[in-house]
Amino acid sequence: MSTASIDFDRFRLRRFVERLAAEGEVLRVEKAVNLVELPREIESTPQATWFRNVGPDSLEIAAGISGSRRRIAMAFETDERSLVRTVAQRIATAQPVVEVSSADAPVHARVITGDTIDLTRLPFYLQHEFDGGPYISSAVDFSVDRVTGKRNVGCRRLMLRSRTTCTTNLTNRSDLRTMYLAALERGEPLPLSFAIGSHPADFMAGVLQAPVDEFGLLAALRGAPAPFVRGVTNGVLVPADSEIILEGYLDAQGYREMDGPYGEFWGYYGPMHPDPVFHVTAIAMRSDALHQSIVHGGRESARMETNQMTAVICELAASRTLRAAGIEPAAIYAPPGSTLFQSIRVALKRADHARAREAIEHLFKIPGFKHIVVADDDVDIFDEQEVHWATSTRFRADCDLVVASGLPGFYEDPTADATGTTAKMGVDLTAPAGWPANIKQRRTSVPAIVSTGAASLRDVLARGPKFFADLMRETGSRDGRELALALGELRETAELRRLPDGEYALIGPD
Repeated sequence: MSTASIDFDRFRLRRFVERLAAEGEVLRVEKAVNLVELPREIESTPQATWFRNVGPDSLEIAAGISGSRRRIAMAFETDERSLVRTVAQRIATAQPVVEVSSADAPVHARVITGDTIDLTRLPFYLQHEFDGGPYISSAVDFSVDRVTGKRNVGCRRLMLRSRTTCTTNLTNRSDLRTMYLAALERGEPLPLSFAIGSHPADFMAGVLQAPVDEFGLLAALRGAPAPFVRGVTNGVLVPADSEIILEGYLDAQGYREMDGPYGEFWGYYGPMHPDPVFHVTAIAMRSDALHQSIVHGGRESARMETNQMTAVICELAASRTLRAAGIEPAAIYAPPGSTLFQSIRVALKRADHARAREAIEHLFKIPGFKHIVVADDDVDIFDEQEVHWATSTRFRADCDLVVASGLPGFYEDPTADATGTTAKMGVDLTAPAGWPANIKQRRTSVPAIVSTGAASLRDVLARGPKFFADLMRETGSRDGRELALALGELRETAELRRLPDGEYALIGPD
């Protein structure tokens, strides 16, 4: 593929933010804002924010870009309910990674190396009251295992340490952690680069953990060929259309610097922990670079971008697990407000309602899935009111609650015990067999009256018992008032009877 055929703006963060702004999803902040003011400004609105004048260097920063399902769906050019299906289709369709030259890469428009590197010119800032220091939350990392050749993409926070170094959170299990530990055994540093300012598809590639070439996964999630360029100082391939790239390496001295605390997705703080030091050897950026901040932590968990993005991944995992068990879900939804990998809702086709407990048992096996709700497909599991209704009308705690204990808790789960295990809960909201058996079990709905004929009332009733709405349809009545009077006349002449569920019927001859 020639470089001339590559659109370096299609998956650029700035272009996506401009599109969000056109759709009313972004609050533009034109006033001058200090770095210390950013967290409160970002948290004050459910919209994404686009700051045009931040700090002494008058930087532009976009925040909260993936903070709603609608915005993520827009990034994948679909709607909210089709999002998981679209993502799954993209993952299944390979796209190439295309290496371009430094001269063609927009992110190499400006390259800073050597003594001119100064990380304090970037918008590191304190995001939560008890954070251990200022950090950048939006870094997407790119690395290659020197031995296996596996190409990896992840998401990290970078806490400022000096003008040329920072710490990065490498405590939890990940491919990058495995690669780094292997490099330490060889006594080698690990070359690594971070993108700051990425399209949501790239961010999802960093959140997904998959035993595949994750550079190729990024291209697949974009649904288009992905241009990559080699770092000028470490040779690591990175997306050439990024806003900013930090090149460098994790040194071979191991876990030696205390990192954190950080505000976490749980709404609590994660503890301090030792982490490696990342040494920056180059800063590359577009000529009009747009910086990015990820909303991570805070009081409103449904606005945390990691929770929103991971909700989609939860739905993918649940769908694959159920289909592998021969259960075809009608719908799946992971509520982002419940925090990372904790809750999942499943709607089963009514014919499969008896498999609700089986579905719950299968989903218990997925790490992190702790609260599982299974309903019939007449319940809109995306709608909180619908789920509350089903819980109120179809759930009996003594027979519809499934509890399992002694299961591994998710990363830093506040409910886990000293051994790291927790309990899980399944809620069966499916209706019993034979439902609905009578009028009391039918869901209410507004009438949909479309005329299907113009027969007389007596002729319609002669065909068999009818609900009032059916009488209106088959007689062509516009509002039913004349039918009510006509039914009254039949009642007066002792020709009309009512069935137990409310249908009208003629009284036949003895």
